[in-house]
Amino acid sequence: MTRSRKGLVHIDDVALEYSIDGSGIPLLVVGSSVYYPRTFSANLRQSCTLVCADLPHFVNLSPEFSLQAINFEFYSRCIEAVRVDAGLGKVVIVGHSHHGNVALEYARRNPTQVSHVVMIGSPPVDVSRTIAGAEQYWASSASEERKAILKDRRQAVDKDRLARLSPSEAYIAQYVTDAPLYWNDPTYDAAWVWEGMQFRMEAIHAFRDLYKSYELHWDSQSLKAPVLIIAGRNDFAVPPTLWESVLPKLRNTTFHLLEDSGHTPQLEQAEAFDNLLLSWLRSQR
Repeated sequence: MTRSRKGLVHIDDVALEYSIDGSGIPLLVVGSSVYYPRTFSANLRQSCTLVCADLPHFVNLSPEFSLQAINFEFYSRCIEAVRVDAGLGKVVIVGHSHHGNVALEYARRNPTQVSHVVMIGSPPVDVSRTIAGAEQYWASSASEERKAILKDRRQAVDKDRLARLSPSEAYIAQYVTDAPLYWNDPTYDAAWVWEGMQFRMEAIHAFRDLYKSYELHWDSQSLKAPVLIIAGRNDFAVPPTLWESVLPKLRNTTFHLLEDSGHTPQLEQAEAFDNLLLSWLRSQR
């Protein structure tokens, strides 16, 4: 059985931590070594070696770091550095939200190192189309109760307290407030998942800028691994409807919608998520 341990790699001016826990199929989850281990179940670790790795926008970057380095090429180098340092062979590359797009871009650039790709709550389009799709989905599919809860939560925000927070703390506070957009339970308190996270908002903005004109690159020459896309019915941030016009054009792809999940189905429907993922991995061997 794999023991729980942590590692650290340095690439250019960035220190990236990663955690390893569990035993079995190696799942390399990209994004954060703090946030993401909390979202995957203990049961999954009985069948998989869960490796959760930082990306530069979710660490406390030094002032010397150039935000121009935040791009898919550099991020793929970061992921590859973690994979090598952790002593992993071929991996199942996993990404949640926009980290799913990072996972996909890594798989395209490193096809011999990836056995499968898993994208969770990830958008197939750029930011403007994601926002437009989310607004439309909210208007047509959110219940009146959910809409009322969001309105009440936003009105209850202590604006004086919010103004005293750092930009990153305010970002987290807004995410927690906007629970009806992100969680199947519109009153869910996600503050615990963010505890200990330290990052610069300038880096978050630079990361999001990658998706201003994002195009989903998906061809058999650059992406050979099978891809699993998992979405939540009540994800009003990255709605599942974004995939409707895209999926018919994709090959070697499985799409699955979890009915009682929002943006983070691996946490919200852990058992169903685990069964789905492990079953799919077995079917694709």
